[in-house]
Amino acid sequence: MKITKLIGREVFDSRGFPTVECELILDNAHGFVATVPAGKSTGTHEAHELRDEQKRLTGKGVHKAIEKIEQEIAPALIGKEPDVIAADMQMTALDNTDDKSNLGANSILAVSAAVLKAQAAFEGLQTFELVAGLCDVETVSLPIPLVNIINGGAHAENNLKIQEFMVVATGQQTVRGSLEATAELFYELRALLKKNGKHTLLGDEGGFASDFKDDYEALDLLMQAIETRKKKGNDFVIALDMAANSFYNKKTKTYDLYKKKHTTEQMIEWYENISKQYPLFSIEDGLHEDDWDGWAQLTQKLGADVQIVADDLFTTNQKRIVQGLEKGAANAVLIKPNQIGTITETLQAIALCHQHELNTVASHRSGETEDTLIVDLAIGSNTGQIKLGGLARGERIAKYNQLLRIEDRLSLSILE
Repeated sequence: MKITKLIGREVFDSRGFPTVECELILDNAHGFVATVPAGKSTGTHEAHELRDEQKRLTGKGVHKAIEKIEQEIAPALIGKEPDVIAADMQMTALDNTDDKSNLGANSILAVSAAVLKAQAAFEGLQTFELVAGLCDVETVSLPIPLVNIINGGAHAENNLKIQEFMVVATGQQTVRGSLEATAELFYELRALLKKNGKHTLLGDEGGFASDFKDDYEALDLLMQAIETRKKKGNDFVIALDMAANSFYNKKTKTYDLYKKKHTTEQMIEWYENISKQYPLFSIEDGLHEDDWDGWAQLTQKLGADVQIVADDLFTTNQKRIVQGLEKGAANAVLIKPNQIGTITETLQAIALCHQHELNTVASHRSGETEDTLIVDLAIGSNTGQIKLGGLARGERIAKYNQLLRIEDRLSLSILE
């Protein structure tokens, strides 16, 4: 089967902004659709997202990206069999920039993901099975969900500095058990918020975006809900995405937190204190994206007991991950395909992390679509952990449900 057509399409993400979709048609008339997400709290080292930058749709239109797909990428791929590695190499060469700024990472990724899906079907495989083959993974594993339960920072219109308050259900043997326990906690927290006179509207990623006195009040209410569920047989640990870029002052080189200016050393001390007060499992983006020495200090100080996750520091970029390895910065890496622009480079970044015993966390973006490919990527490459947002909003639930479907499929294959 060969590619006969690549169609670019402007669709909308979960925040109502335009994003890129690619529909790939094979010569048997079968079509495969891939849609790319977009971040709001983005690192400056991410691959370039091509936008129209005109008055229409506040400058976020993607007609330029669609033109790149149909006028430059399509002629290079039409007539060829779907092969994601070959396609990615060809698109990267065609782009010929370090940051995908010619064709646009959003254009390239939409095509890359569509080719991956088409190749899986062409080879008679589930998408996660093809990913496993590309990664030389013999036995896939289901990732542990880090479920967003309270939204703050850039993802909510409240006064919280911390961008994501996430929970991980402990002691569960299945994803279904983990999600069921977390759903019960979600209900528990919603009732507790109402009891305390707080609204239960949701933020960009499906967590509660209530107004709080400060981050400590949010953590304390979350702990009350956790303690209630603990009495009923479920327990949880907490993961935080600090998105420290959002409160870093480049002029003073300090972190503006709670009306005080914190040095890197003071921020590390703050994290140390927080980890003693709450059952903290993971800290993501605890420091600025270029504070390499600070990251090394943070990892050395807390890394034995807490997962130190780098997102904006590494941006799924192998060169930056290598730099982090040399400096001892972070012990875990967030994986976002649209930060680097191709499926191949995403899988290479995961392989590099695993080779050097860095944890990996596959991640959605705040501006999401109903596309569930991130789940297949996480399972096929054995990332071990996954972030998909809260247990609310259709674009997040679509991914959790895909995780459950694949778990059921894997369970049935084991029983056969």
